[in-house]
Order: sequence, then C-alpha cells, then structure tokens
Amino acid sequence: MSPTLQLVLVGVLVACAAVYVLRATWRTWFGAAKPGCGSGCGKCAAPEPAAPGRKPLPMA
Repeated sequence: MSPTLQLVLVGVLVACAAVYVLRATWRTWFGAAKPGCGSGCGKCAAPEPAAPGRKPLPMA
C-alpha cells in the first residue's frame, strides 16, 4: 500500500472519529428532551416505585 493511500485512509478515519465525538457532544448538550407522552401531566418524569421489601440506593 502506498504511503499516500495510507495517509488518506488515516485522515478519513480521524475525520470520522471527530464527527462521532462532535455529534455525541452536540446530542448531550443540545439534544431533545427525554421522550414522554406529551400530555404535560408530569407522570412520565416520576420515578417508578421500588419493589416491596427493597430500598433504593441513595443518589449521589
């Protein structure tokens, strides 16, 4: 394989990795809100109750 072709392939791989990281960062910062039913009642965001006899771990 020629050095020029290797350089082009490495450049494409680095560009793809950069796009992936930028896309993940964008979706983290500016992504859509958590999906819900859209009724606005607030039940979608409520945590599910723990099973009887179990205690949830404290959130840090």
